[in-house]
Amino acid sequence: MTKQYVSRRSELRGALPIVRKHHYVWAYYLSGWSDKNDKSIWHETSKGNISKDSVKGLSREDDYNKIHALSDRDVAYIELWPSGDSPTLQNFQKSQLDFFKKASSIIDSHVGLEHLKEYAEIKNIAESIKYGLFEKTHTIIENLARPVIDELKAGNVECLKQGKYMTSFCNFLAQQLLRTKKAKKKCLEGMYLLPENTLGVAAFKELYERNWWFLSYKLALNLGYSLHASSTTDHHTFITNKTSIDFITSDCPVINIHESSHGNTVGKPPEKLDLYFPISPKTAYIISSDSRYNKLASSIDEKEVKNLNTRIMQNSHLSIYGTSRDSIKDARQNYR
Repeated sequence: MTKQYVSRRSELRGALPIVRKHHYVWAYYLSGWSDKNDKSIWHETSKGNISKDSVKGLSREDDYNKIHALSDRDVAYIELWPSGDSPTLQNFQKSQLDFFKKASSIIDSHVGLEHLKEYAEIKNIAESIKYGLFEKTHTIIENLARPVIDELKAGNVECLKQGKYMTSFCNFLAQQLLRTKKAKKKCLEGMYLLPENTLGVAAFKELYERNWWFLSYKLALNLGYSLHASSTTDHHTFITNKTSIDFITSDCPVINIHESSHGNTVGKPPEKLDLYFPISPKTAYIISSDSRYNKLASSIDEKEVKNLNTRIMQNSHLSIYGTSRDSIKDARQNYR
């Protein structure tokens, strides 16, 4: 970015902020593992060291939620993917696709207009959409879930009896499950298994990777709706951890702990979904289609805490997070 452009932008009245530091795990959620007066937490670095740093720089990647202008070809491809059985969900997904198509059409609007006096302003608007619109979408989902997370951290599981709270919680869990770097990597790896010599596969792969940002959002909307629809028949287990061992979390904080997901083959989806989500060092939540975890609602012992922490560690991508250096060290050593 040139000095002239920076100077020109600074002169703009009401210039929009360009947000490029994108989180794929909610920083506010991670702060639950920090000290009361300190927003830094213990974590394992990508080099395997244990360090303590601000949550603002963790599970973050520049431009991770950047979007592109959706072409008619992109839209046609996205529409090939399922939108659920509910007309309400289908209509919402259609409205979201229409919204992002119209909004993203502005992204390249400044190209070729360098001669205009308003060029810097037009480019500022285009970049704010390119880098900020999808990030803001996830921020809205997180903000809707924040009161629920706060209530659950305080031990008030009764809050989920409010329909809007359960809706926000299920949608947040689904989005958090599918928006991480590891989820993206595994889904792309599965796509790459398609035979290269099959007609149309190369184009299909290219469209898949290009539009993953919206596909992950769309698939998570399907899952969130399904979790909410089955919330009266599924087994929801709220866990209060009174042991001396805290729950840890990771850059993949929502995981599938069903046995069919253990060491699953790339490209082969697990048979069932048992979602586990550590809410804080002392609270956690499990959604399962059977009752095997119900007993944890009344009490959990150190062995079971260690088991859940081990699952978090095994399903992490680049980092795990804890309340102390020892909590991470012990989990890495499998509590030996």
